[in-house]
Amino acid sequence: MNAFYEHHRDSIRFGYRCFDRVLLNGLIQPFQQPERVVGFFNSYRQIYPVSRDVLRGATEQFQCWAKEQADRCDTPIIAAPKGRRAQARPHN
Repeated sequence: MNAFYEHHRDSIRFGYRCFDRVLLNGLIQPFQQPERVVGFFNSYRQIYPVSRDVLRGATEQFQCWAKEQADRCDTPIIAAPKGRRAQARPHN
């Protein structure tokens, strides 16, 4: 059982396989379309073409931001569970 599900299981009324997909589909669905990702980086960051290094850099920036926010609020960041994600998903 993954840490997110274990912590929130009493509040979750649906099954899910991957929490990051819940976020992408529920919050930033346009980023499921590659042309919109390219358009975002072109419009807001003046970066074209979008490469793996560009995406890696954006991920690193987000991780740094999240860590700074957690540190400022004295909130721990919990490490992902060991093993493959497919092994950690809840069964319906």
